[in-house]
Amino acid sequence: MHHSYKTEFGRRYDAYEQSKEMEVYRNLKALQSSFQVFKINFCELMKWLEPLKDSRESLSMYNQDKMENVDALIAETKRLLHNFLASAKSLVDHTRVIVNRLYAEHEFRKEYQSKLDQDLANNPVQKFVQNLRNYTQHYTLPILALQITLSDDLNFNMKMDVKVLKQWDAWGSSKSYLESMGDNFCIVTLTNEYFVLIQGFYSWLIERQQELHQADFENLQKMEEEFMNLSGAG
Repeated sequence: MHHSYKTEFGRRYDAYEQSKEMEVYRNLKALQSSFQVFKINFCELMKWLEPLKDSRESLSMYNQDKMENVDALIAETKRLLHNFLASAKSLVDHTRVIVNRLYAEHEFRKEYQSKLDQDLANNPVQKFVQNLRNYTQHYTLPILALQITLSDDLNFNMKMDVKVLKQWDAWGSSKSYLESMGDNFCIVTLTNEYFVLIQGFYSWLIERQQELHQADFENLQKMEEEFMNLSGAG
């Protein structure tokens, strides 16, 4: 004869943890966490390069007598850029898995795909950054240089060498975009463009998911309240 010694609280708690509503909640939190990792890597890269906007300070830090500072600047920029690109690709992969898991048979799948096609799929910046990630992850770290230009004032920018990038033969659909970039391009400009693009898409996605799953969240809250009310029961 089977005997169960689990309390009503335990049964309610198990139902809560194993519910479809909890599965939805966990997937949405996982997606939000992936976006946060991407955002943090972007912010760290921008914060590291922010001091270059101060031309007087940069001239003091990165003159010909302090090349060790330039080397340190480039080395850390490479590390932070690598992290940014890796998290950008992880976010794409995680999103694909979670959307397929939650919406394979859901009408939202078509809406999502339409928005993806409209905002990201054919965007040249999005394509280039994903290919740059492949270059960095599977081929080599890109060549970076601190470029100093004089217009109304001295301008310091971290640039990437395009001529070296062109030696890789796997740019695919990004080849024409790469050809349009001249001899080099500014890392801050590229990463800013990409981040704004991705942030806009995920703001839409998270908002729509909150709308789609409002009933799930309400049910989850109700289940939590029910078993918490039993927490003092034996």
